[in-house]
Formats: sequence, structure tokens, C-alpha cells
Amino acid sequence: MSRSYKGVRLKKNRVYTVEDLRGTYKVDPNTISNWVKAGLQPSDSKKPYVFRGAVVTAFHEERRMRKSTQLRPGEFKCGSCNAAVFPDAATVESMIVGKGTHMFSGRCSDCDVSVMKISSQADRDYFAGLTNPNTPVDSRHEEKGAVPGGIGSKSEIDLSRLSLINDRIIYRWQTYAGRHSEKTIDRHLAAIRLGEELMGGKAFDQLTTRDIAKVRDYLKQCLVARDDTAKSQSTVSHTASHLADFLIWLLKQDGHKRLQRDLPDYLKLPKAAYAAALPRPSKAYPDLDEAEALLSAMPSKSIMHRRARAIFAIAFLGGLRAETIVSLRLCHFDAERKVIVQDATVVRAKNGKSNIVNWFPIADGFKEEVQRWVASLRALGCHDGDALFPSEMWLGSPRSISATGRVLIEPMATPHAVAEAFRIACRAVEQKYSPHSAKHTLAFERDRRPLTSIQRKAWSDALGHENEATTERHYGKLSDERRYELFEEMGEAKISKRKQLTDEDKIALFDGLLNFINEN
Repeated sequence: MSRSYKGVRLKKNRVYTVEDLRGTYKVDPNTISNWVKAGLQPSDSKKPYVFRGAVVTAFHEERRMRKSTQLRPGEFKCGSCNAAVFPDAATVESMIVGKGTHMFSGRCSDCDVSVMKISSQADRDYFAGLTNPNTPVDSRHEEKGAVPGGIGSKSEIDLSRLSLINDRIIYRWQTYAGRHSEKTIDRHLAAIRLGEELMGGKAFDQLTTRDIAKVRDYLKQCLVARDDTAKSQSTVSHTASHLADFLIWLLKQDGHKRLQRDLPDYLKLPKAAYAAALPRPSKAYPDLDEAEALLSAMPSKSIMHRRARAIFAIAFLGGLRAETIVSLRLCHFDAERKVIVQDATVVRAKNGKSNIVNWFPIADGFKEEVQRWVASLRALGCHDGDALFPSEMWLGSPRSISATGRVLIEPMATPHAVAEAFRIACRAVEQKYSPHSAKHTLAFERDRRPLTSIQRKAWSDALGHENEATTERHYGKLSDERRYELFEEMGEAKISKRKQLTDEDKIALFDGLLNFINEN
């Protein structure tokens, strides 16, 4: 079986131990050691090793991309791993084949399959060195160290600028940050890595107020920039906050307690800096009538089309996020109670928050679309524990769904299907809407309806917001075009009312004049 590890995705900013890599890649410790010998660069020389996610990913990518003509002395191209590997030295054998062609064979150090290559003089010298007891071990791998970290041209970040000096302390922070959700940890790590880069990769135990001021000045510049470096007020505020939280934790760690205690204070930005930033553009979202029209126009011929319609419909029916939609199971859609059960123990919910989501009182077409989808899944043989929106692999093989004793149909790993459903819905209109636009639509609808204060609170609760202020601050904001239209309407209404009052006044004056004439 292929062991190219293409399906394994490490997070580039995270730090991993040998045990972490063993569990992720399903390999033994010797394999990790072989990777290090083959050029994978640990974050430092201390043991047990730790590794930056970006470095490990680039190492494997570089091994997959190298062709037979690019192999280093002693390196083989494994047909199973589809990677350049150094075989276990004890398995290497020399042979003569065909018309005197000299070859080497061995066993892949990753997957233990047989590997072969036509030898070169450099290969022969390399393997001769392995059998020479007077050759230092380090010098045998001298050439393999020429590609530290397996840096390839397709890595996601510029590894040549990467500093690994702080990885071990960041790993300790990751352990502390386990109290947060995975997405929250990723956002904090992105801020920490940004700060590390802006400070030139300096060791955290050497930080000064001048280093932190560099980060603050960069964030201030991002607020007023009008190019690709521009960042919103929210992004800058959160970045500064995440970095400050990290510094507060860092000051309590051994080896860092002598740092200046006021380092976090240097990340505070003046109000004037935030005021100078351009306001974030309003999010585009349809009103409910437009959303219903988009749903009606979506194709329904294939089962994949019907899945897309149901996904689009449930986004508005429950005001759900894309990650939540794809992780729902059949049992979470309760048609009898008219609720969607957001069980955070099995559903990917924001901040790990469980919630009972009432169906929003919107057009019946939305709920009927989801109900039809649920009925079709039941007819295929799906059970309560199966995914509400199975992957194409399952839906393309109905017999496998109805098979006796089959495994549960697990939810899809990514929200791509939700984005695709919205793309299909918007294929014939100029404005393209994102999955998150459904929450904006529902927030706008709340303000259009004559609801009582308690009803407005219930509406916000159903959107997953702790208070109405969250709904007001972030969702359903008016676009410039919509605001202009409303002001035009208000102006016309005011003029119309003024004209009506003037006519009434004229009638009243005329009636009064007639009465005066009659009386005299």
C-alpha cells in the first residue's frame, strides 16, 4: 500500500513531538529517525526532538517531487512511498544485471518494500563509506544535510526565513492552550508566529520593549494601509490581544521571568489608529425572498443536486455555520419538535457550544426541502447515527448504504460541500453569496419584523448569540446601496406627508371661511 502521506495535513504553525508524528503518520519511532537522517530538520538538537509542522510537510513534499535524476548518493526512489528514501544500510546489496549493469537493491526505510537503482560512482562511494568503520557517522550523511528540512519550492511559507529557535517554548504553550478550541489555538498561533517573524526570529527569552514596539507599529500601519497589507480593525485588535495573552503567559515561564513585566502593555494601540482605519465592507447577503428564489431555481435531477438544495435550505432554516452543517447526523434533525440539535460532543460547533436550534419562521419551502432530503436518506437505508449529508462516495453507491452490518456513515471532514451548494445556488445571478450570508439574512429579517423585545432575544439566541448586541454589531448590516435606498424612501414619504397635510389645511380653511360667511 502506498505510504506517500499525501492525506496527512499538519498545521504549519504548530510544533509536534516524535509521538505526535507517530500517531499522525501511523509509523514507528525508527521511521522518524530515518526521516531525520534523510534531511528532516528538528527544531533544535535537544532530545526528544520537536518539529515545526511546516518543515515536516515541506520535507515530505520535497521527497515526493524529486525524480530519479535528482536523487542524492545512496538515495532511492520508492515505488510504494513515491518518495526519495535512504534504505536501511543492512538491507543494501550490490548486483550485476543484464549486460554488466551495476545496481543496488535494498528495503525502503519507510514501508519496507524492495527498492532498486542503477548505481553511480557517488553511490558506490557512499555505500563503501557506510561499511568503513573509520568513517564518522555524521560525515556519511553530510550530503543529505544539504537539504535541511526538505525545503521545496511548493512549501506554503518561505522556510528560508523560518526561525525554529522558539518552537520548544511554543510547544509548551500549546499544551497550556489545550483549554481552547482547535480553531482558537490556530488563531493565537498565527498571531504568535506573525510577531516572531516581525521580530526577526529572535529568541523569546531575549525580547525587549523595542521588539514588541515593532509589532505594534506594524499593526498600526496595517490599519491605514490601502494595499495588500491592509487589515481590518477586528483583525488588528485580535492579533494584538492574542500576542498580549501569550506574553502574559510567557512572563511566568522558567527562563523568561527576567523579561520586562510591561511587555504586553506595548501592544496597546491608540484609539486614533483604529479610527483611521477604513470600515469593513458590508457583507453581501440576500433577503429571504431572494434566498427562496435561489433555492427554487437550483437543479434537482441528481442526488448530488438534491443534497446541495437541502444544504442551502438548512443554512437558512437554522442559521447554521458551514462546519456545523456538514457535521450533523440524521438524529440531529428533529422534524417533530421543529429543532436542529447542535450537540457539540459530535458536531463541529463554534467554541464547542451545544445548542437547540429552533427552525426560523420563514417560508415553508426551506423546511420542506430538508424534510424531503431526510425522507430520501431513510428510504436508502440511513440510520440515526449516519451523516445528514453523506459524501459523494456513499451517495454514488446506494447499495453500500443499504448493506447489512455496514459501518456508520461519518460526516464529511471539510465544509467544501456547503460552499459548493451556495455556488450552485448563485450560478445564474451576478451577486455571489457565501454560506455565512444566511446568518446575515436572518439577522436582517429580525429587524424587518415587528417583534417584541423577548421575541428579538429568542431570535438572537437561535442564531447562537449570547446577547442581542452580538447580532446588532456583526450581522445584517446595511450596505451603502441599501442605506441610500432607505433614505430615498424616507425622503419621499416625508414629502408625501407634507403635501397631504397642506391639502387638509386648505380644506379646513375653506370650510371655516364658508361657515364665517353663512353666520354673517
